[in-house]
Amino acid sequence: MRIKGSFAEILLVWMQQFGYVNQDIRTRVQLLAESDWLTVEEWRELLTISVEMSANPNVGIEIGSSVLVQHAGVLGYLMLNSQSLAEALETYLLCEKHFYDTNFAVLSRSETEWHLSWPDLLGNDNAIFVQVSLSALVTFLRQRFPGSCDLKQIAFSSNKPENTDAYQEFFHCDVIFDSEQPGIIFDSQGIHKHVHGLLPGDYQKMRNHQLHAFDQVIKIDDPFLQRLQHIILSLMPEGQARLPIIANSMNCSTRTLQRKLERYNLSYQLLIDGVREQLAYKYLQGTSLSLAEISLLLGFSDQSAFSRAFKTWTNATPAKVRGI
Repeated sequence: MRIKGSFAEILLVWMQQFGYVNQDIRTRVQLLAESDWLTVEEWRELLTISVEMSANPNVGIEIGSSVLVQHAGVLGYLMLNSQSLAEALETYLLCEKHFYDTNFAVLSRSETEWHLSWPDLLGNDNAIFVQVSLSALVTFLRQRFPGSCDLKQIAFSSNKPENTDAYQEFFHCDVIFDSEQPGIIFDSQGIHKHVHGLLPGDYQKMRNHQLHAFDQVIKIDDPFLQRLQHIILSLMPEGQARLPIIANSMNCSTRTLQRKLERYNLSYQLLIDGVREQLAYKYLQGTSLSLAEISLLLGFSDQSAFSRAFKTWTNATPAKVRGI
């Protein structure tokens, strides 16, 4: 298992927020963040140094609460497009590999609760790792879905600390230790509500990129097109923004969707290519996403396919536009 390199930058935000100074961590994080991935061993070592520097047994909660969408890389942006907490959890389950380089979470659902767990993260050896990961995920979801992110229970596989007050204050739910597997149980009441919080700056910047890209192609304020916009932006990252799938999501036939687009002097392919081109420019110039991550967000099978399409649209390469 590996971890997205951008996640290491969470330590720099944490250090700044809590007034910690450590040039060794700063230098190492800056180097690791330039890589697509860091090993679990590298991440554990950085966290161990952070624990020693802080001398706070609950430092993992501090670090996790410092998370920004950019730290989660492409997974964060994929979850950003979710319209409900339930949709975000489904997206996490499908796309976890873009953060951990593997899918190992398990999501079980019932009428009363949804349980997201990680069977392979066991024991005290991973205590700080799990503490940071779960705190960051909860922070992320609370920011996006403040009206529906109600926790019933959170479980850690590490030993129970002498004082659990910090856990209770942060998670506001039943906290379990010495569990067979770490995980979070969400109250399913309201989990499907479309209730969003005020987006933090980095979330809003990404959302503005997406909305502006679509507006540049459409330039029309219309309820039908607004709905189409959401569906395309939701389906595009996993390569599912195909005409039959989009039509089905719009509750109409393929031919009906084509006829409606014709009323706006649009075709499906021109619309998709136009949105992709505009988004490509926004992502290349306004984010630190790698070319591989941008390719994924735009629904291409790989980076080379994205580069070929981009050159067809612009007669330039993505690397040239980014100034690499």
